[in-house]
Amino acid sequence: MQILQEKLLGNHKLYNMDVKELKEQILNNIQNSDEQYQRWDALQPTDPEYMMYNPKPVGYNTTAEQRYLMQNLLTGFAGGTLLDIGCGRCDLYSVANEIAALNNDIVLYNAIDHNPIMTALGEQKWGLDSIQVGAFETAKFNPHEWVVASGVFTQRRCETEDADLQKLFEDIDIMYNNATQVVSFNLLSPINTTHHDGFFYVHPGLVLDMLIEKYQNVVLRHNYSPDVYTVLIYKF
Repeated sequence: MQILQEKLLGNHKLYNMDVKELKEQILNNIQNSDEQYQRWDALQPTDPEYMMYNPKPVGYNTTAEQRYLMQNLLTGFAGGTLLDIGCGRCDLYSVANEIAALNNDIVLYNAIDHNPIMTALGEQKWGLDSIQVGAFETAKFNPHEWVVASGVFTQRRCETEDADLQKLFEDIDIMYNNATQVVSFNLLSPINTTHHDGFFYVHPGLVLDMLIEKYQNVVLRHNYSPDVYTVLIYKF
């Protein structure tokens, strides 16, 4: 079995770790039952584990919903380098590791979020270190095979919808330039859904047309709920 003598990516290092041993460790840590998910979903804000395990602090109704949307974002991922934009408490790391382990591979993970409370939870929950705190638009990263943004673009960030749309495509371009294989993110659809103030809705047809024109290899999945869809841009 191949030994990883030292592999450095950003601030993360793996030393002399047997790949099989790491795979087994990952699967033991993240294979949770439906009963476990239901227990996490039932946690209340007064419970000590609420911020660490309940899906609502990171914008999801249930743990099953969260995992499904993250699996959508990682369609085609089999392991390798992964940059998690807007990582929150780094739950994408566990889903990515599960997928990679099933492919006899590992994940070399880097992440950034503007909220230091959430990044601290992510480091504690998954045993990570050096998760960056700040704005991804100005952060400096080495290229990663996959660059993923989960829930980053759901809220309005500008004063007008035109400015929001321009900002979205500028940020997609930043992600694209940091990726060597795939860019993945999700958006809110305005079709047949209730609109809420402060949230950013963009028509999937418009997004698909503009991204295909610029990047060519684009997949859009509107396969979970009326209001959320996933976009993947492939560089190969």
